[in-house]
Order: sequence, then structure tokens, then C-alpha cells
Amino acid sequence: MTPEIKPLDAVFGAEVKGMDLREVPRAETRDALRRAVIDHQVICIRDQDLTPEELAAASRVFGVPKKFLLRQDRVDDAPEVSIVSNRPAGAGGKPVVQAKHWHTDDSYLALPATLTLLHARILPKQGGDTEFIDCYRVLAEMPQELRARIDGLRAVHKYLSRRNASWVAKRSAEEEAETPDVDHPLIRTHPQSGRQSLYINPNRIDHILGWDEAESDILLDALYDFAFEPRFQYRHRWQPGDLVVWDNRCTMHRANADYDVSQPRIMHRVMLEGERPL
Repeated sequence: MTPEIKPLDAVFGAEVKGMDLREVPRAETRDALRRAVIDHQVICIRDQDLTPEELAAASRVFGVPKKFLLRQDRVDDAPEVSIVSNRPAGAGGKPVVQAKHWHTDDSYLALPATLTLLHARILPKQGGDTEFIDCYRVLAEMPQELRARIDGLRAVHKYLSRRNASWVAKRSAEEEAETPDVDHPLIRTHPQSGRQSLYINPNRIDHILGWDEAESDILLDALYDFAFEPRFQYRHRWQPGDLVVWDNRCTMHRANADYDVSQPRIMHRVMLEGERPL
């Protein structure tokens, strides 16, 4: 059965209906799904009921899954799947809204994840949405003076940046050794679409490479103020069974905290093997 793919929002994003990822998709269906991610940056595949093992297998439609950095968040029987919860293992059972500040996954690695898949398992009664920013459009509509200032610049990304604005789990000594500081370009070219986007992670960027902190902060704040404008955003309102797939190379996202955190919010996540930002 050929899935139905249609736009989700006037800004960006697409919805996919009429498929069950427990079954291996035909080649033309796989191609259509991969193309949809390139064209729309964020897609939501509705009505999926997947075990962690099935989610890991389904992720191979889009690429090669990898194991998440933090061992404590991995699912034992499917180590490519990590648990995203408002009761994270590293918070001692206290309610925490993870990833509530704008970011893009894995930018603290030399080879950040290309795509992320997030599967809704338990949702609060209301709220708990995920918001996305179209970083292609941010760059395309950026004032020329600001774009000229960032051309050719690189930013230093750290697992725990001095500008961090969200809760970040502690790493083990082994995990610290796997995450040295890295630097990436502020303007990134997508290897498949050929389009350029702003590549920033306000939760991980520490400073502009070669600049002092005060000078860096002025430029970073200007970039963030522009990038966070609502006109660039799509807000995903989760439904049970949603599987959302997004491209980290040309989007940012954040978890919305405007819900009753006494209610559980549990997602299963897979990230795909990364590549060096160009």
C-alpha cells in the first residue's frame, strides 16, 4: 500500500498515513519516505505501535542507527533505542523536562546524528508538544549584514556549555572521553538537498572559534534572537502512536514544558549515524 504524504503545516513538516512500519516497506515506499524527510525536514508517521526492537528495525528505512552516548538511557534489548522521559535516570526520580531549550541533536560530537526518530509511548493528557525551527528559512531570510558576519565562522560545541539552558545528564568517565569539544561551521550545506542552513545549537555552543566570550555572546545572541522568531516554527502536537522523524542538519527543536509534569511523558528515540558538517 502506498502511504499518503501531505503537508502538516504552512511552515514545514509532513504527515504520513497508511503504513505499518512493523512490516518491511517496499523499495518505492522507502524512497518516498526518505524523499519526504529531505523535502519537508520533519515528518510524522501516524499510528505506529512499535516495540523498541521494531523501532530500531524501522529506523533502518532511513539509515544506520547508532547507540546513544549515555549508557543509562539505552534500552537493554535494543541499545540503538534510548528513553526520553520526564523522569530521566540521571535525575534521581525527580520530574525534569528534558531538552526544553532550542537545540539540534548530537552537535557536541564530531559526527552529529543525521536524523532522529522519536516515538510516542506515554503522553500527558494535554501539552508536551515538540517545536521545530526551519533553519533553511532562517538563513535564507537572515538580514544580509548578519549573514555576512557569520560567513566562514565556526562555533565550539561542548557537551556542557557555559551557555547551557537545559538540564543535561552527567556523563561517566568513559562517556566524557568520548565527547571532547568540537567545532562546526555556522553555515552548513546539506549533502542531499544541496541547500544551506544556519547550523547552531544554543544549548551546546560555547563560543565562536577564535573569539573571546564577550564578543562571541553578542553575535550568538543576535543569531538566536532572529532564529527564534515564530514565523520559522512548526509545533507538533503529539498523538498516540506518532513516530516523528527529523533532519538535524537543517532544523532545531525543543520540548515544550507547558504541561503537568506530574503526568508521565515517555518517548523512545533512535538517532542515525552522523556525518561531518560541511
